[in-house]
Amino acid sequence: MDPVARVREFLLDNIGHMTHPGQASFDPASQHWFVPVYCRTSRGPVVIGDVEVDQQGHILFAPSRQEMLARLSRTPVPTT
Repeated sequence: MDPVARVREFLLDNIGHMTHPGQASFDPASQHWFVPVYCRTSRGPVVIGDVEVDQQGHILFAPSRQEMLARLSRTPVPTT
């Protein structure tokens, strides 16, 4: 089971095409994968949450679309 592929499917089905998974990290204590969720913006990719996946590929936790949009709206705009 590839956690990044599983999260990619989940995002396309539930959140939208403007999001994509990052590199997964494995937590040996919980035996779960944590995959960051990026949103494509005009400023570049921004992390807007993390999805937790077990070793069998079940999504254990994912922030809702509303939570991710709220995090995106609080992301500071870089000044140049």
